[in-house]
Amino acid sequence: MPSSLWQRLKALPWWHPYKQGVRLLIYLVIGYVFLCAFLYVVQNSLLYPAAGQHFTPEEALQQSHEAGLMAWSPGGNANAEGYVLPDFHNAIPRGTVVVVHGNGEYAWDHIDTAGALKQRGFRAYLYEYPGYGGRPGSPSERTIVPELRAVIRALDKGGYGPVYLWGQSLGAGVAAAACADESLPLHGLLLITPWDTGPHAAATHYPFVPVGLLMTDRYDSLANLAHFAHPIFLARSDHDEVIPPPLSLNLYAHLPEPKKELVFQDAGHNSWPGSTPNSWLDEALDFIAPR
Repeated sequence: MPSSLWQRLKALPWWHPYKQGVRLLIYLVIGYVFLCAFLYVVQNSLLYPAAGQHFTPEEALQQSHEAGLMAWSPGGNANAEGYVLPDFHNAIPRGTVVVVHGNGEYAWDHIDTAGALKQRGFRAYLYEYPGYGGRPGSPSERTIVPELRAVIRALDKGGYGPVYLWGQSLGAGVAAAACADESLPLHGLLLITPWDTGPHAAATHYPFVPVGLLMTDRYDSLANLAHFAHPIFLARSDHDEVIPPPLSLNLYAHLPEPKKELVFQDAGHNSWPGSTPNSWLDEALDFIAPR
């Protein structure tokens, strides 16, 4: 503001409309800056809402046992990275599917997924995020993705391959990020209700905030899957209210071949037809792991 204009503004009485308007504009700018700063500080709690001390390690173990699972680390770590069915180590014809869940779930919530995969000739390894379900640490792209890659390599080295990935919602972004390492011993990928990039997904909920500048965990699936050389099956809901369909469509359009898409008609983000026995799951698994 030119100095002469500023001097004239200062000379106006405090109640003058121009002075009140400038004061209001200053307050709005300060408030907006504080809002952006607040969202930057709390972004991890928004992206990983189920993290924290909701369970002690003992309570988590009890919870998984009640679900019919046992904690296990394929790399022999003292703190298990996930859960398996008790007969996980038995011979099985089609390999192992590592299941990576959404941000509001825990690994043991996918006990039905493990059962459905078992019926179709697969082992299931239900991966748990650091900081979730009684696990130590804090979830972030820097902690989750390297650990998931280590789990996949340990399963392959231990003779549990071929290994496939199942990623759902946030888990789809995590799975895609793991796949950016082209040396990872993976053979196929199933993405359920995925986004193209984390900032695009966040912008649909906070369109008035420059989320592209604020987000630290970006989970850019467009870039991470650009060179993936194995089958990708993408399933999306046509009425997804959390990850709008255009984001999944944009991701699918940029995926390399071979790829296949399925749309859950009249379904939302959490109302698609789960892991109970049905034809869509057979179609997905037969595509990423041909018999």
